[in-house]
Amino acid sequence: MRILLIKPPANPKLVAPSGGEPLELEYLAAGVKEHEVEILDMRFDRRLTRKLERMKPHFVGLTGYTCDANSARDVMREVKKFDRRIVTGVGGHHATFLPSDFALPFVDVVFLGMADLTFPEYIRALDRGGEAASVNNLALRRDGGLLFTEPAPFAVDLNRLPLPNRELTRQYRRGYRDQAGARTAMVLTSRGCPFRCDFCACWKLLGGKYLVRSPESVVEELATLPGDIDHVFFADDNTLHNPRQAWRLAQMIRESGLNLKFSMFARADTIVKNPDLIRYLRECGLTSLTVGIESVRDEDLAAMNKGTTAAVNARAIEILHEQGIAIGAHFIVNPEFTRGDFERLFKYVDEHDLFRPVYTVLTPYPGTDIYLENQDKILIRDFDYYDVMHAIFPTRLSRPEFYRELERLYLRSYSFRRYFRSVLSGLQSKLGKPNRQSPRRPDRLPFVRLALLHLFLFPLLLKFRRDCRHEPVGGCPQSASGAPNPCF
Repeated sequence: MRILLIKPPANPKLVAPSGGEPLELEYLAAGVKEHEVEILDMRFDRRLTRKLERMKPHFVGLTGYTCDANSARDVMREVKKFDRRIVTGVGGHHATFLPSDFALPFVDVVFLGMADLTFPEYIRALDRGGEAASVNNLALRRDGGLLFTEPAPFAVDLNRLPLPNRELTRQYRRGYRDQAGARTAMVLTSRGCPFRCDFCACWKLLGGKYLVRSPESVVEELATLPGDIDHVFFADDNTLHNPRQAWRLAQMIRESGLNLKFSMFARADTIVKNPDLIRYLRECGLTSLTVGIESVRDEDLAAMNKGTTAAVNARAIEILHEQGIAIGAHFIVNPEFTRGDFERLFKYVDEHDLFRPVYTVLTPYPGTDIYLENQDKILIRDFDYYDVMHAIFPTRLSRPEFYRELERLYLRSYSFRRYFRSVLSGLQSKLGKPNRQSPRRPDRLPFVRLALLHLFLFPLLLKFRRDCRHEPVGGCPQSASGAPNPCF
């Protein structure tokens, strides 16, 4: 069979589209290597019709997140328009938690959950001309609706999965870069998450289970990465959840002589409990950690079921500063924020010397607890706006005021004033105590990069303002406080 796997084009509403490799498609392609498989990454190549004409695929599959849902539907519609005999399928987070979104005449099958096993089984059934209803975890188009096949848990030894087929994305690899512009490969050492944050649905994909690969398997994959890779991002939900596993992986990376620079996600409490592991990871090539701080207040952290505290978060930041590891600190901006809340958040970032903060507006993604429990509060149903930059819930401030405060938060956090004040503080510390090493600030952006960021920031802000003015809220609903919520 000829199989075409597609990464949909970037949602035009996204302020900063992701440029990461489509690891999920590379895994799926590796599972059906006996067939003729190609990957089309439409973030870099929009020539869908040309690809269809040249390849004439029997099956076209696509995966994406919630903010890609509209783009995914558009692509599937175009595929069926080109040739209605092509079998079309959709998978990914959004399709798993809201399969009804793809109960459409141009989508033949929806893959539910992780499809590493079910996708090859479905392709085998399709190739034989058999009945796909025998394959677990599918939603098949039937009589204008969906027929759900027997559900089954994701029970697989991750070490037995074939390594992702990166050869199929070689032509796009120049575009797979991190925020610093380094050519980056994404690697998974585990699947799932055992925690229960109410704003996240990742843990529900595996029912709260946490599965790990052996360090030997991970290092084997690292050794096969393209030679022009500058950086590896371990894209697990929580790479360090199993400290013993993380220690062994770090040791094997060091012993392998691969000389890698890498980054990953980590929880603040894991960092605090394992400072020696963090130090050793830095010695082995760790350059930065993305940490979900989420909030500066204990009551907010408890409400979102985060499982950490403000004190734990502060200690985690101290440890990373002490080790000279850059921190990508993520914070959730609640639509209930007042001006005082925005100011409190900036002061926290400033006082803790966080120079690469990411502020995300609380977004009710399908499958999350906040989505399931707050249906009556959702103001925007167009998934193009589910990009963590738009307020899907009512805001306590007027919407224009809320977005002005969000812009101001970003501009102050990445200001030249903060940069030069930090540099001056470091010089004063060095001059005042010449025998003492000044604190390392690896997360402080180099001046040239900060200048370039500002160069690109203002066009992005203009785009963001334009998109906010055209939000499909409908009827200028009231703010959370009950006051009128003036439109832009």
